Amino acid sequence: MSGMNGTRAVRVLLFGAAADQAGARELELQVRDGATLGDLWNELTGRYPGLTPMGDTLAFAVNQEYAGMERRVSPGDEVAILPPVSGG
Repeated sequence: MSGMNGTRAVRVLLFGAAADQAGARELELQVRDGATLGDLWNELTGRYPGLTPMGDTLAFAVNQEYAGMERRVSPGDEVAILPPVSGG
């Protein structure tokens, strides 16, 4: 769905159980101007409902920096969805 006039896609990297649920380790999602990480998550869970129950345990990073759901995402950003980190 990338157009000739420049892609509006965010690269999404999935790890662990999130990758298993989505059936992919890397996806591209189109984003609208002003979209947040929360909007992106809603899009992902719409496509891959098995991700929904994991939302509270996953960590998210945008361009290799941990981020909250309010963080804005832009075309060209890289979003990583990471499994919970166990302490020790």
